[in-house]
Amino acid sequence: MEREDFINKVLSSTNGITKVIPNDAIFLKIEKRIDETTISLRTIWLVAASIVILISFNIMLLNGKSNSNESEIASLEHSINKSNQLYK
Repeated sequence: MEREDFINKVLSSTNGITKVIPNDAIFLKIEKRIDETTISLRTIWLVAASIVILISFNIMLLNGKSNSNESEIASLEHSINKSNQLYK
């Protein structure tokens, strides 16, 4: 019962709140600042080029790593005894 009273009290706490109307001058100032905030096309192209370079660099590293991993496995296979005994 106590829990239900708490829940009802919390739910009804917003009943008396009135909607706030913003000042027109402040609203216009905010809209003006939003319109002034633009990103140049050059910046967008630089960011896109950076992302492409980063992705291609990561792909090259992953491809190189898989090739070196295969060579490590091959050298391990050659070092193991022909009878496939790992321990002597």
